Amino acid sequence: MKHIKPYKIFESASTNFPTTKEGVIKVCEKYGIKNYTINDDLSIDVDGGVGLGDRGLGYLPLRFNYVGGYFQCSFNKLKSLEGCPQTVNGGFFCHHNELKSLEGCPQTVGGGFDCFNNNLVSLESCPQTVSGDFSCGNNNLKSLKGCPQTVSGTFNCGDNELRDLEHFPEVNGSVIIYGNIVNLLVYTFINKADSFMIEDFIDYEIVRNRDTVMLDRLQTFIRDNDLEMPNLEEIKKHYKIIE
Repeated sequence: MKHIKPYKIFESASTNFPTTKEGVIKVCEKYGIKNYTINDDLSIDVDGGVGLGDRGLGYLPLRFNYVGGYFQCSFNKLKSLEGCPQTVNGGFFCHHNELKSLEGCPQTVGGGFDCFNNNLVSLESCPQTVSGDFSCGNNNLKSLKGCPQTVSGTFNCGDNELRDLEHFPEVNGSVIIYGNIVNLLVYTFINKADSFMIEDFIDYEIVRNRDTVMLDRLQTFIRDNDLEMPNLEEIKKHYKIIE
């Protein structure tokens, strides 16, 4: 006899948001979400934090609109952020998932933003201002296009595939960029650099087309900022060098 597995609501690999207020209430009870208001579109506003971490989720079980505290959906199997709140007064944490895109993530975040250890190929759709730390390390990023314009805390883009610093944000805290090829060019100053020095590095147009280093521009930048010349032999393994 063939055994049919019972259907488990909200545990499939695709979104299946509740379609009634009663359904929303059941989901909130299941995940311990309290102090919430159900909106007309069946999204919810939460007066406090939301913890959905390490639940084996393939998608978010509800549509959130506003969250007054933190929003944590890390250590799941999320491939999409559909259903995320658009405003989070605290930090937003979606690290350790299977995301390729940040589409659907909050546009207003009152604290840090952590999308570390996903499969991201782009930072498009992320908030443009982050009041705390921003971590997009350990992804598949080849460009910082779309990243926040301003980060008040630490900016961590380490362990990606970055070959230049185009679209680098204004950072008030420290910078972590190890594990990227571009670090071969900037390791002598990047950890202690202010945003003006990073802007200078970009303005000198040292890297072109992500694969070519203009040696005379690199030398001028190093000399003008009284820096140590990086290891050219290592750089030649990863970039074409035009003298």
